[in-house]
Amino acid sequence: MMEKPVFQTFRTDGDPAVQKAELISSLKQDSRVRQLFADQAIPAEQLETSAYLFEDWRTRTAPCEGCTGLAQCRMVHQGMRQGLRYDGILKEVIEACPYRSSQDQLEAHCSKYLVSDLSEDMKTVSFENIKLDQETGDYMKSMSAAIQACISNRGVYLYGNMGTGKSYLAACASNYHARNNESCAFVHCPSFCARVSATMRSGEYRTEAERMSFVKFLVIDDIGAEEVTDRSRALLLSILDSRMQNHLCTWFTSNEDYDSLKNHFITTGRGEDSLQADRVMERIKALSIQIHLIGRDRRDIGR
Repeated sequence: MMEKPVFQTFRTDGDPAVQKAELISSLKQDSRVRQLFADQAIPAEQLETSAYLFEDWRTRTAPCEGCTGLAQCRMVHQGMRQGLRYDGILKEVIEACPYRSSQDQLEAHCSKYLVSDLSEDMKTVSFENIKLDQETGDYMKSMSAAIQACISNRGVYLYGNMGTGKSYLAACASNYHARNNESCAFVHCPSFCARVSATMRSGEYRTEAERMSFVKFLVIDDIGAEEVTDRSRALLLSILDSRMQNHLCTWFTSNEDYDSLKNHFITTGRGEDSLQADRVMERIKALSIQIHLIGRDRRDIGR
């Protein structure tokens, strides 16, 4: 349980000089104030000239006492608090707490995403953090192939049953490239198609589609789960064609294998069109190698 901060009560009447002396004495005994002076090499005389500034800092940061992580943060803006900086002059600043700074460092690579449908828990995943306890040989083989493809900058079509961790592996690959300073996009295909339909008149979808066409590393997640229309199929074909022509690394995740995915693309509300489905599949095959991910439902057993 978080410890409640203890506040010193000072008299509000009487001699101001006595009040200030009591405050300074209290500040000198405060371990947090002493640590602040030590960390920034603040001259001792600053306590005499800026006692009320230090007291204001102590009061405002009191909620941070005993905090063990951002989930417990009691500040208005999570992880942000008032600070004091000394560079010859003592100044008030708004700063990130150590937990916020650590989280920002973990998510620094996210600035490389031009489009991102990554969930919060996927933003920091990596191959190194995957739990491999009691995994089958089939899963280990598939995961190793995926890691090798990622390192070699090869496209992958990762397919298998729901919950086996396809999106998780693809997020690991995408974060790997982002951490290597490459522009990335992680796009959930059904959500993208929904955004296309919703912004068709305004044309806002074009910016996202252009970024998908030319970003250095792209994941198209859960392809085959979207509703197929002539427009969405044509747009996907255009994106894949640009990536194929420019030799850009592309990953796909799906519950379908190549054959069933082709069947998915054949039919739209206007009827069947095998030729257009073949064109989409031709580009997917040119951009990727198939990796069948076999394993238990990781949503139940953890990563």
